[in-house]
Amino acid sequence: MWFNVDMRSSVPIYKQIKRNIYETIMKGELKNGEMLPSIRDLASSIRVNPNTVVRAYREMENEGTVMARQGMGYIVTTSKKNIKKMLLDELKKDLTDYLVKYRKLGLSIEEVLEVTESIWKENKM
Repeated sequence: MWFNVDMRSSVPIYKQIKRNIYETIMKGELKNGEMLPSIRDLASSIRVNPNTVVRAYREMENEGTVMARQGMGYIVTTSKKNIKKMLLDELKKDLTDYLVKYRKLGLSIEEVLEVTESIWKENKM
């Protein structure tokens, strides 16, 4: 399992770890019932403090995405469908914040959609 962590990003590393795990689940590379990398192995491979990985795993456990198994590690306890719903809920919250801000500044929905579509096309993968 390969993780992309940007140490210079304003996004905290533990959130980047969570995002990578969600992405891996969405791609079908990690499925319900499968084990996450051990805390020590993941921390070593991305060169971060193990406590950072623990924070990511514990947050995901609180969200119901993973479950700790005593002596075994963390296991995925959700599906692509649940992750997608969670991501869409997060997107709705983030977009609401941005849309309210730019609406107050006088931008129209057409202008916002034009910029959004342009960014979407520029960042095709």
